[in-house]
Amino acid sequence: MVLIHILRFILRWLPWALAMVAVYFLVQKTSAWFSPEPAGPETVVTHNIVLEEIESLGKMELVRYNFKEITELNEKNKPYLGFFDIPDSKVVVISHGEAVGCIDLSKIKKRDIIEKGDTVMVRLPEPELCYYKLDMENTRIYSIEKQVYFKQESDLAQKALKLAEREMKEAALRSGILPQTRKNAETMLKPLLEKISGKTVLFVDQLPDNIPINERR
Repeated sequence: MVLIHILRFILRWLPWALAMVAVYFLVQKTSAWFSPEPAGPETVVTHNIVLEEIESLGKMELVRYNFKEITELNEKNKPYLGFFDIPDSKVVVISHGEAVGCIDLSKIKKRDIIEKGDTVMVRLPEPELCYYKLDMENTRIYSIEKQVYFKQESDLAQKALKLAEREMKEAALRSGILPQTRKNAETMLKPLLEKISGKTVLFVDQLPDNIPINERR
């Protein structure tokens, strides 16, 4: 008699139990459909970003030297009639001008950048003297002594101005404009590239030869 009551109890509640199990699994399956995909391994690529940022800067002017010079040009005159000496023709120019140093960052290629762990090594192009020029508004011909009538004052003045411009170029190079350009490039680019890449940036003259080929970008 007891067995019959137990069977009746099981038969009465079994459909409800099966229904509840079915609902549970259905809810679990539905939740899985709408839940976001599990995150895969994070991939961080910084090399191309660094290269593109450098290239976008192009030719970067980094140093400007301002000059004020006094240039004297002496030009010998031939003896008059082959016998009489004639003093030299003279021009004095007081010139103002500038010379600018730059680095052409568009010359940097993928082979010039290497990533190694948390470090990015960059080989910069050689610094250049971008341009040098006289400020003609503030440049003056101080005096001209041509000594002979057949000489043109304008020709003497042009020669003196070209000499002043050439002297300004040489003065800029002697003053170390190219090393200063390189130093300023590193100072300005380092924080920028480190922020972009999230890595330590080192500027090198020569990339190491022991870097595997697959790590050279």
